[in-house]
Amino acid sequence: MSKWNKELDDAVAALRPEMIAALQRLIRKPSVEASPMPGKPFGADVDACFTEALTLCHELGFETTDLDRYIGWCEIGSGDEMVAVLGHLDVVPEGEGWTVCKPYEPKEQDGRLYGRGTIDDKGPIVSALFALKALKDEGFMPSRRVRVIFGCDEETGSSDMTYYLAHGGEVPATGFTPDGGYPLINGEKGIA
Repeated sequence: MSKWNKELDDAVAALRPEMIAALQRLIRKPSVEASPMPGKPFGADVDACFTEALTLCHELGFETTDLDRYIGWCEIGSGDEMVAVLGHLDVVPEGEGWTVCKPYEPKEQDGRLYGRGTIDDKGPIVSALFALKALKDEGFMPSRRVRVIFGCDEETGSSDMTYYLAHGGEVPATGFTPDGGYPLINGEKGIA
């Protein structure tokens, strides 16, 4: 392992408690799509989670963009090209059978965090944000811009991405999504 990798691994490990707390904040915000409201295209709950994500980005020291409450992002780096990390804040309805915790009351147990959205897709967004924070804190500044994009409508059709593109959202030079297994999910998101 190179010195840089060890330093970055240590930086990420040091952020773990803060990362868990940030993820718990997002999980506590139910974000199942509901009827649109003025200024809240996916309903009040999704909008509250979106606000919390923007707040988190500001707290981590990132500049953010809110594209009319449909989709948002933060980014670091410089250059003409942008690399996208695409995630989403909306979740599917919680359903029945929760045994470890209630859906929006996150709980750590046996080294795992439970709660609606932990894996799909609030956890991956938080992981990407804290990876950028660790890089930034260690003085690494990429030669391309790295943009973490968080949508609000992936579970019901990705109209957030349609809105992003229709309203001047930059198309990345390359990117990936931590929402699911590679490479299938990248193909799905690329089509969207």
